[in-house]
Amino acid sequence: MRVKDIYSWIFILIATTMIAIGRVHDERLELFDLNFSILLSSLFIILSIPLFTSVKSISFSSSSRLLHLFFGFVAISPLLWSFYGANEYGVEKYVNFIFIVLPLIFIVTNLFKYKDVSTLFQMLLLVIIFLSVLGAIKVGSSIERLSVLGGGPIVFSRWMMIGVLIIFFIKKKKAINILMLLLFFVLALAAGSRGPVLALLFTVSVYLFLNFQRVIFKLFGGGVLVLIIFLLVGNEFSFDNFGKADRLVTKDSTSKNVRLKFVKRSLELVVAYPFGVGIGNWQDYCNKTKPYHLLKHQYPHNLVLEVFAELGLIGGVLLLLLLLKSLYLTYFRMMTTSNANEIYSLLFYLQIFLFINSCFSGNLNDARLLFVVIAISLTKEPLIKENNA
Repeated sequence: MRVKDIYSWIFILIATTMIAIGRVHDERLELFDLNFSILLSSLFIILSIPLFTSVKSISFSSSSRLLHLFFGFVAISPLLWSFYGANEYGVEKYVNFIFIVLPLIFIVTNLFKYKDVSTLFQMLLLVIIFLSVLGAIKVGSSIERLSVLGGGPIVFSRWMMIGVLIIFFIKKKKAINILMLLLFFVLALAAGSRGPVLALLFTVSVYLFLNFQRVIFKLFGGGVLVLIIFLLVGNEFSFDNFGKADRLVTKDSTSKNVRLKFVKRSLELVVAYPFGVGIGNWQDYCNKTKPYHLLKHQYPHNLVLEVFAELGLIGGVLLLLLLLKSLYLTYFRMMTTSNANEIYSLLFYLQIFLFINSCFSGNLNDARLLFVVIAISLTKEPLIKENNA
C-alpha cells in the first residue's frame, strides 16, 4: 500500500487514532451526545474493508509464522470462557483486540511498505504532540498526577517516552525537534510514573551498550552540559513544583509491593490453571483460589503474567517466542541496513521500551502498539527507503 492518495492518508490517520484510543467504545470521548470513539471505530472498520479485499495473497513467511500462531490463539481464546465463564471486562478487552489490533496487524503485514510505516510514525508523533500540549496546559494548574483525556498518568508518560524515541531515531536533529524531545521527556517526568522512566533508562542502556564507541564523545558532552545546568539551577529546582515528579525519588514501596503480590498470585494461578482461565478472568480466579485475600485490580499490570494466567502456558510461551523472534530479526536488519535508514533502529528500541514498560503496567489491550511494531518488524519485504520511496 503506497501512501499516494488521500484514502491511504486518511486510513493511517484513523488507524493511528485508534491505536491511541485503544477502545471500540470509550465513554470518556463523548461530547454533545456523540461518542467519537464509536465514530472513529466505524470509520476504521469501513476503511479497512477495501484494504482487506486488495490483499491478493496472505503472507505466511517463516518470519511471521509465530505472529499468526499467537494472534490466532488469542482469536480462539473465547473457548476458555465456555469452561470458566466470561465477564464484561474480558469481553470488552477481546472486542477491542479483534476489531482494532487484528485488522491493523493483517493490513500491516500484507500491505505496508516503507512509506506507510514512516507515515504511521509521523501520525503518531502528531498525536503525541497534541497530548503534550494538553499535558503542558494541565501540569501547572493541577495538583493531581498528570494525565489527559481520561487516560492514567502511566499512559501519558508512556506516550511521551514513545515521542522521545520517535524523534531521536527518525527525525533530523534540528533545534525544534530537540526542543520537542526535551518537552516530551519533562512531561513524562511530571506524570510521576516510574514504569516508563525505568523502561526508557533500560532502553538507553541497551543503546549505549550497542553503540558505545560511536556515542562516547556525545555522551561525555551531554554529561558535562547536564552537570553545568545542575550547578546553575540545582539550588533553585524543586520536584515539589513540577507536577508529580517527586514520586520518582520518594521512597514509597507501595507500588513495588503491589506488583510483587501480582507476580505471586499470577504464578499461583498458572499452577492451578495451566491452560488459562480466559481473557479478563485473572481477578475472578485469583480471588477464587484465595478467597481470604481478595484483589481489587482487574489485571496483573504485567503483559507476560496476564497472558500466562489467562491464555495458559501455550499462550505465554507463544508470546515470549514471538518477542524474541521479532527482536532478533529486527536487530539483524538494523545492523545490515544501518546506513540506509533508521526505521529498524526505531523498531528495535521501541520494542524494548514497550515490552519493558508492559512488565510494569500493561495488559493485552495496552500492548496494541507493541503488537503493531512487532508486525511491522516481521514484514517479509525489507523496509528500506531507497527501494520503497
